[in-house]
Amino acid sequence: MKYKLSLNANYLVYFFLLLGLYHYKIKHYPYWNLVAFKEETYFDLSLQRLLVAILIFLVDLYFLLKVKRGKLSYAVLSFFFLLLTIPSLIAFTSQNMYQTKLMAYHQLLFFGVLMFSKIKMDFSKIPVLNKKQSLYVLFGLITLGMIPYLVVYGPHLNIKNLFFLDVYETRRSISGVSNPYFGYTYSLFTKILVPLFLIFALELKNKVMTFIAILYLILFYLFGAHKTVYASIIVIFVFYSLNYSSAISKIVTWSNFLIVICFAFALIGIDQPWIYSFRRVHFIPTLLDITYLDFFEHNPIFWSESVLGAFIRYPFETTHAHLIGEAYFNSPGMDANNGLISDGYMNFGTWGVVINVFIVACYSMILDSMKVAPKYFGLFVLMLFSFMSSSTPTVMLTHGALALLVISMFILNRSGLSTEH
Repeated sequence: MKYKLSLNANYLVYFFLLLGLYHYKIKHYPYWNLVAFKEETYFDLSLQRLLVAILIFLVDLYFLLKVKRGKLSYAVLSFFFLLLTIPSLIAFTSQNMYQTKLMAYHQLLFFGVLMFSKIKMDFSKIPVLNKKQSLYVLFGLITLGMIPYLVVYGPHLNIKNLFFLDVYETRRSISGVSNPYFGYTYSLFTKILVPLFLIFALELKNKVMTFIAILYLILFYLFGAHKTVYASIIVIFVFYSLNYSSAISKIVTWSNFLIVICFAFALIGIDQPWIYSFRRVHFIPTLLDITYLDFFEHNPIFWSESVLGAFIRYPFETTHAHLIGEAYFNSPGMDANNGLISDGYMNFGTWGVVINVFIVACYSMILDSMKVAPKYFGLFVLMLFSFMSSSTPTVMLTHGALALLVISMFILNRSGLSTEH
């Protein structure tokens, strides 16, 4: 009971700190001003909506803490709660800008994942590779798959990228030599195969393979100069030794500490900490939700940018991300990517949101049924971030979510064990 009260308190502190940061700083950032100017209004604070948001938050928190904290579904639901549900409730307090139905969509996601977590599937009859076999299979696959990258991207490697220098120059230089193989496999290697290879090497205490796995991740970072690949190393090591309950508890605690730090710096005129952390991770997706619902309210594209484009004509001359960048941020070259709520609405209105929520809830339910060990949670954190910032079909097919599901079935599946590990 003591732990539960402590966790409740942490969530409450998180909600009110983030609420304060939003109204004190984030909603005054230029991007928010541009969107408000487009709508000829402003991001206000409605006291009536604030009371409603607090009430809904407390109801959500009650149901969240009813979920068994040893389950993957608890960690997934908590992740969405922290990064999507709560920012949605906070943005809802700006009555002039945030539609009620948008908040309802995020509630649908929360309770959809919650309800599907009650469903169990039986994967106990599926054969599973042992860890040593998996380690060497992954080593072989990654080594062979890396050869085309070394051949094509090798001449463009820039060691300065390790220190975040010349990153955009590197991206421009490799854009002309890229091909579909790199487009479809880069996320597969950097978000699934190499991180999983690293975890198995750590688990088996194989120092040579651990070194090789880290080297491979660094090489893949140099191939694409994508900073998230660097971050994946940190994510894997952070979550490797934590169970689901302690992982979420530490995320909330560390987040509270970081928000306080951001407040302290903001008071002395240093805004970079909150700009590059909570604004980008928590509230950029929320702001983009507003723009997508406004732009596509009467213009659904029915997945015409996906494989269905062979049957349905895409009605615009540029990508949806560039459309939003031009219409709301005066930047035609801006990639204003959407997440699972705005992606669903863009494609098929409310029904599109329902479809995306169903896909994500089923995805979480299937993984939870496999009783995946907590040490692999870092893999799923990387994938959950993809769902937040990319279209759902793209995450499933190009970013490797479907591949992770299949790999989990034959490598991480522990549903046949009598107890969870």
